[in-house]
Parts: sequence; structure tokens; C-alpha cells
Amino acid sequence: MKILSLDTAMAACSVAVVDTDEPLPLAAAFVAMERGHAEALAPMTAEVLKAAGLTLSAIDRVAVTTGPGTFTGVRIGLSFAKGLALARALPVIGIDSLSAIAANERANAPLLVVADARNGEVYAASFDAARELISGPHVTSAAGAVADMPEGSLVLGTAAKAVVEATGRTDLRLSSAEALPVAANFARLAASAHPGAAPSPLYLRAPDAKPQPLAQRPAPSFSFEAATLMAAPLLASLHAEAFAEGWGAPALHDLLSMPGAAAVIASEGDAPVGFILTRRAADEAEIITIATRPAMRRRGVARQLLDRQISQLAGEGVRRLFLEVAPSNTAALGLYASAGFREAGRRKGYYRRGDDAEDAIVMRRGLAP
Repeated sequence: MKILSLDTAMAACSVAVVDTDEPLPLAAAFVAMERGHAEALAPMTAEVLKAAGLTLSAIDRVAVTTGPGTFTGVRIGLSFAKGLALARALPVIGIDSLSAIAANERANAPLLVVADARNGEVYAASFDAARELISGPHVTSAAGAVADMPEGSLVLGTAAKAVVEATGRTDLRLSSAEALPVAANFARLAASAHPGAAPSPLYLRAPDAKPQPLAQRPAPSFSFEAATLMAAPLLASLHAEAFAEGWGAPALHDLLSMPGAAAVIASEGDAPVGFILTRRAADEAEIITIATRPAMRRRGVARQLLDRQISQLAGEGVRRLFLEVAPSNTAALGLYASAGFREAGRRKGYYRRGDDAEDAIVMRRGLAP
């Protein structure tokens, strides 16, 4: 069985191709990085497949880490894996990040895997000497993590040293294995897994940031950058958050590849919070989609993306801008009306959700020459 394994859940980007009939990976890559996973994952995957002498059609299944990890990193890996699988009808096997890290340790001893969860807590999972899971991923304190670990246990992960020092247990041993998931090591975990529904992100705690009343929120400060084709997995992760039926990475890659297509990503600090995708033809253009992370709604992300793109398109000679929106999407209708769009027609039964259908309102705005 040939397995393509992927990880972007923590502070690295890792890809490997493993043949379960061979003792060593056919090809692998591992690069430590705090950010930039979306841009790195696609070319790294292409390079690893090329080095293995394979194309995606030769892959039997895809393995991907599901978390715990960074919110965006987990989404990038899952969206990319699902996109590849959709294109080739491949099963996707989710591997939790702590089990993936456990696969780095070869010693025959009980193992505790701990990763920093911030706020004085850790993500923890424990395994016996045969690497059978004893306690699955959970959030706990340093003391809670080691409470049931027997004497001589190994401790591995980004929080390993801090946990051992905090508890003062001298009978525990720090592992020297890699503290982050390594695709070449955890790929084989997917071989025995039973394919089922597509894996979902494993989030063990709520976001640290809590919603604030609008009056208390600081004035939003966003940065904007043009999206390249390599950003398709990131756009897919944002779209999946924003819409019940999100578009996958292959679909967004194809949309970005169309003549006249352009996308802009909005970020707050280092975190992407939304994007807009448009397509221009001669002196007309259409807005294909605007997606905003739910936690960032009502903070002006969509309006700033819209205003920025209207200004950009007008400067390029576009005179008419169109979009389509469902009548039930009252928030979007309000946004577009406030930006100067007016109804120009309807498309009957355009949006289909199972047996239900809803019209699309076609809206238009003229752009000043």
C-alpha cells in the first residue's frame, strides 16, 4: 500500500510517501516553520511525489494530522488532503497529532506525549510500551499529565522538558526523538485504519480570544495580500469555515487559474481572516465569493475586502461589477446594498441544497470611470 502522509498541524510542514511493503520511505520532506504552511504544502507534495517516482494516481490513501495544533495549520492540512482525495477518490485517514509524534519514538517503553497548549496547560496522550493508546489526547496540567505514568516512562513533545521540570519526577526520561509530527514516521499508522467519513479537526479547547461587545472591540487593523495558486488550501480552509458547503482546494485552484481571476486575503496580525475572489472580463467583473471566518464577522473584514477590490477593478478599467446572493442571506444583502449594489435580476432555483432550491438575486454596481 502506498500512502501519502501530510502534516501542517504544528510548527513544521512535513510530507512523505511510504510503501508499506518497503522498510524505508520512498521520499520525504520535513521543514520547521511557524507560518507559511499553505504556500509550502503544495510544492512540497509535488517534490516528494516526484522524488518517489510516483504520481497521485499511484497513491492508495492519504494520511493527515487532525490536531491538536494551530487552528489554521490543522485546517490547511485537512483541506489539502480532502482536495487531493476528492480529485482521485482516495480515502483520507486522520491521525491525531500526539499519536503522530509518538510514532517518532522507537524505544520499547511507556510513552507520554505532551505539547504546549498555553495558559499553563498541555495537550497530552499516553501509550504503553507497544504503542497502544492508553489515554487519548486531552488538555491537562503538567501534574495531571504524568499522574498515571509508570517509573521509567519516556516523555516526548514540545512541552516534555517543561512538564518533567514542573513535576520534579526524576524517574521520567526525556525522549531525544523529534518533538513534532514527522510524516515519514506516522504514515504507517494509516495502513491499518478503516476508511470512513472524512476526518474532522480535533480541537481540544476553545479559542483563547473571546468575543467582545461591539462597543468594546478595538478598531480593526487588517493587512491584505494577493493570493497565488499555492494559497488554494488556505482559501479552502477559510471557505469551509464560512459556509456549510465549502469549496475544496482543487475547486479554488481551478477558479484562481481562470483568466482574469484574482483573490485577496485579509489577515489580522499573522492570522488569515477572510478573502475575496473576483473574475474580470473586458470592462465587466463578477464577485465569485467573499468568505469571512465566523469569529471575525461584524468587524469590517468583508467590507474592507469589497471596497479594496472595487477600487482595484475600477483602476483596471472595469465599469460594471456583478454578484449573486441568496435572498435568505440577509447579512450579505445588507452589505452589498450599503456598498452601492442594486438588484438587476433573478436566477430561478439557482442555489440547490438537497431537495430544496432558492433563487439567486443578481446584483450590479456601476464603477466610475
